[in-house]
Amino acid sequence: MKTIQNILILFLLFTGLMRVNAQTSTEIEKANKSCKPVFLVAYNASGADADKAISIANSAKKTLKASSLVIKLNTSDATNSDLVSRYRLAGAPLPLILVLDKNGTTSGGLALKDATPEKLIDMIPTPKSSELIKSLAEGKSVYIVVYKESMTSKKSIIENCAVACSKMDNKTVTLMVAMDDKNETKLLQSLKCNLNAKEPVTYVINKAGQVIGQYNGLTDVNTLVSTAKKAPASGCCPGGAKTGGCK
Repeated sequence: MKTIQNILILFLLFTGLMRVNAQTSTEIEKANKSCKPVFLVAYNASGADADKAISIANSAKKTLKASSLVIKLNTSDATNSDLVSRYRLAGAPLPLILVLDKNGTTSGGLALKDATPEKLIDMIPTPKSSELIKSLAEGKSVYIVVYKESMTSKKSIIENCAVACSKMDNKTVTLMVAMDDKNETKLLQSLKCNLNAKEPVTYVINKAGQVIGQYNGLTDVNTLVSTAKKAPASGCCPGGAKTGGCK
């Protein structure tokens, strides 16, 4: 009788564990569907460090005005191997707090020694940065057109970008960012954009996320296409761009 009871207890513990582990993936999927950013705390052993990382993530969640979630991920559990692979956590310094954008893409991450609630919140992309990150994650290059409504050349520039995208077999997308959009201040700053520009400015971002070209005013289609095809160079993507941008 005791043997049967022990088997039942082990079965309940095992199925309960499976349910908890499966829940990690389910929670992430639910957050993506509801367009909520996620602070994903990855750890390989319970303890003080894991608890501290979770506490920092919860502080960021509490500080953030928009709705967000804190989700824990135990990387040492074999049932989480798909998530470990998806977020490239094998060999990563743990605990690690990843910031998942509302569309599910990873927008940043910090090891425990570097993590603060403020830094985590700063990693949440602006609306247009969110579109940019998603496009890059899909292996696409991007034309970012920064404009003011009063700029008469805006329409022609957008049309040229659309033609360039078609010539790139739609492996390039165009994002429009208004110079006076307060929600995009961080993106505009990362592009070093001159908000007093007299014409729209087109930034070309390659698939590696690097700013490889910047053009003032109307630019011909062939130039847009050839720039987007350039090989990766030294630099980084908007959000920490060190090259390109309005001067």
